[in-house]
Amino acid sequence: MQGKAGPARDGLIGSLLHGLEILEMFDRDRDVIGIGEMARHLGLHRSTASRLAATLASAGYLEPVGEPGRYRLAGKLVVLGELASPGGDVRGVALPFLTGLVDQLGETGHLAVLEGDEAVTVEVVDGWHSVRMHSWVGKRSPAHCSSMGKALLADLSPDDVDALYPGSALEVRTAHTIADLGHLKQYLAVVRSCGYAVDWQELEVHLCCVAAPVFDRSGRAVASISVSGPDSRIHEASVTSIAPAVRRAAWQISERLGAPRHVPGWRQHPDDEAAAGHDFPDEQEAR
Repeated sequence: MQGKAGPARDGLIGSLLHGLEILEMFDRDRDVIGIGEMARHLGLHRSTASRLAATLASAGYLEPVGEPGRYRLAGKLVVLGELASPGGDVRGVALPFLTGLVDQLGETGHLAVLEGDEAVTVEVVDGWHSVRMHSWVGKRSPAHCSSMGKALLADLSPDDVDALYPGSALEVRTAHTIADLGHLKQYLAVVRSCGYAVDWQELEVHLCCVAAPVFDRSGRAVASISVSGPDSRIHEASVTSIAPAVRRAAWQISERLGAPRHVPGWRQHPDDEAAAGHDFPDEQEAR
């Protein structure tokens, strides 16, 4: 029987593809999977699925748990994930500055990269407030309704944004979500002019986030950092103090990555603004 992956293409090993597909079945809500479920998912006999799982376990990628025939992911994948995770080099540079930002503001801090039209969280530092956002490494959020995603989308060309969103309508998560491509492009221009992005309850009700891009030596936004918290603490009045702190931390990370002092199309470096006596830009007014 052929699995859902279909027959192996010329030069590829079908059993290896099936094994990888088993690994991809696991997620946060399904961390233990039985042989029967694997067999049904792959469209294979139970005995074949059992041999595949046993092979993965022998190699250190799965481990038995509970009753016979049930498995969970094993530790070897954690090691490989650390090596292969998006923005791996950025994580080490960003973590001290992200931690300092969280110590200063108390809100949960995140580091994310853009994968297609999703913002993928690659680092989390928990805030010290008793009520705080719960997040995790590997979380994926629609880029157009998360502050981290919008900070990264703003660095793309209009053609690249169009390619990510071929239809004019966008996925709506709350009543506050930007719902069409035209309004998204308008907001991305605001992000570039202000140097930061805000999620005003667009991803989750009562959750607000402030993010700024992290640039590499080529001046490309390779990641973004954010702080997230309830709308009782992150609101129009508090953003005037939160956004400068987030933006400054993002620039500190960027400088460690060798970013140029001026990135074309983006708000100037915060130190240059201070030297020139410019007021910090207000995202609400710019909208």
